[in-house]
Amino acid sequence: MRLHFSNVNFSSNTGPNSFGTRIADILTLRGHQIVTKDEDYDVFLCFIEPASQPKQGTKFIHRLDGIWFKPDQYETHNARIKWAYDNAHHVVWQSEFDKIMTEKWWGSKTGSVIHNGIKLSNAKVSPQLENLKKQSNRIFSCSANWHRQKRLKENIQLFQKVANSDDKLIVLGSNPDYIVNDPRVIYAGSQPHQICLEVYAISDWFLHLAWLDHCPNVVVEALSQGCPVICTESGGTKEIVRDSGLIVKEKHQYQFQLCDYDNPPDIDLDDIDLSVRPIVQNNHLDIEKICDQYENIFKK
Repeated sequence: MRLHFSNVNFSSNTGPNSFGTRIADILTLRGHQIVTKDEDYDVFLCFIEPASQPKQGTKFIHRLDGIWFKPDQYETHNARIKWAYDNAHHVVWQSEFDKIMTEKWWGSKTGSVIHNGIKLSNAKVSPQLENLKKQSNRIFSCSANWHRQKRLKENIQLFQKVANSDDKLIVLGSNPDYIVNDPRVIYAGSQPHQICLEVYAISDWFLHLAWLDHCPNVVVEALSQGCPVICTESGGTKEIVRDSGLIVKEKHQYQFQLCDYDNPPDIDLDDIDLSVRPIVQNNHLDIEKICDQYENIFKK
């Protein structure tokens, strides 16, 4: 089968592009061809919004990242996404959260919920990170392209509540929006994908208290390394964490209304018990199983 991936940059390491590259690699190994927009293809797989028009007579699959739901962005930022949603033959939502949100605002659609995935293999950890692990009691980590929705402040506050003097928190990602003068908190900045996996491999806990996140690839990656995740009950993150971590309750239940997601409500970080570290179950994130689901949709 000949496939065109629209709006996917295979040289980028951002979440959607990384995931697109992963499934493209597997599909290629299975004998499918990934072609450009100017070549003939059977399937037009659009990530978020199309970078070109699908050719007539092809199968149009819309892999939806979620919708913009700030009131001042809803109409302008969603225009091309909604066009794809309305015209696609099949929609792939990242999470049940995204499906409920989209169908509330744009109506029901033929589609499937398919979470993100990754190749399940243990990262080979560098000697430097091995030494950091040996010098620390526990390693915590978190990662994002930081903005207020991701709740870096709350991640750090939680760490400081539960940490001992010889624990460490490694903050990965660009533009951290909360800086503390604490020698236990290491701001590592943006790092190559392999380094991030190594950090997760040595981590005892991954912190992801983001509000209304969809299906974050950083959480998929942490779980792939056997690292349990602390997340909130809002959004779709809890759907991939399941019993492999700790789900923190929000003070206010979100009702899928338009809102400023970069102004998240407070959460209660008291009484969080990390005395029992769960065994991570991550088979549902195996990229081979994820590709099976995409492949089945292409063949329908």
